[in-house]
Amino acid sequence: MIFNAIKRYHMQVRGWSDIGYHYVIEKVGDKYEILKGRDEKTPGAHCKEQHCNFESIGICLVGNFDIAEPPQAQLDKLYELLEDIFKRYGKMKIYGHNHFAKYKSCPGTKFPMNKVLAEAFQRKKKHWAEKCFINLNNKGITIHEKRFNDPITRGEVFALLDQLTDRK
Repeated sequence: MIFNAIKRYHMQVRGWSDIGYHYVIEKVGDKYEILKGRDEKTPGAHCKEQHCNFESIGICLVGNFDIAEPPQAQLDKLYELLEDIFKRYGKMKIYGHNHFAKYKSCPGTKFPMNKVLAEAFQRKKKHWAEKCFINLNNKGITIHEKRFNDPITRGEVFALLDQLTDRK
């Protein structure tokens, strides 16, 4: 894992007490994961300019985003993490390192910052039943349109049971 290499570099070469970031989003096996770095209550070591280490949460997405955009799956993990952070702290401003350190390119020239900002602040969490609805619909089993919070009628229950018991 690159997380471990970054942590080792930060601690052994830079002499820091821990990895500089609070979170790292990296592909582990075949899926992206949010890896916990230093504790959020501990100042970061990710952006020394303008005292950012003491006033922000450092998130690193592993990849070279001067070459290509991050994959959607990695961005989805970022949105998941931001949603969690926003729940705990309220909506916070989001900046790339290059906002404070003009000599840096990170998060990268191909990083879709405008897309990330728009998505992070407008994203609505899907209803827990959305995946079930899609799966059933793909199998040809459905009642009506998506009305996840409406009460179900007995007629709809009968129609669903009839479809389920009709399957061979």
